[in-house]
Amino acid sequence: KAMDPVEWSVRDVVEYFTEAGFPEQAGAFQEQEIDGKSLLLMQRADVLTGLSIRLGPALKIYEYHVKLLQRSHFQDEE
Repeated sequence: KAMDPVEWSVRDVVEYFTEAGFPEQAGAFQEQEIDGKSLLLMQRADVLTGLSIRLGPALKIYEYHVKLLQRSHFQDEE
């Protein structure tokens, strides 16, 4: 898997969330064909409503994973 999330394939994204402890929810990223670029552009509402994931896991995925990936990716570019 590429270090930079922007280069992740859909499969890399699914693996990431599976390894992060969200195997059930990882399937939603597969179904929606979310790759690294898409993941980095996701807003809170996209994760909470767009993926059809239960609210609890969706909040954790957004707060602890998507936001962190975005923060580290966009800081690197500055």
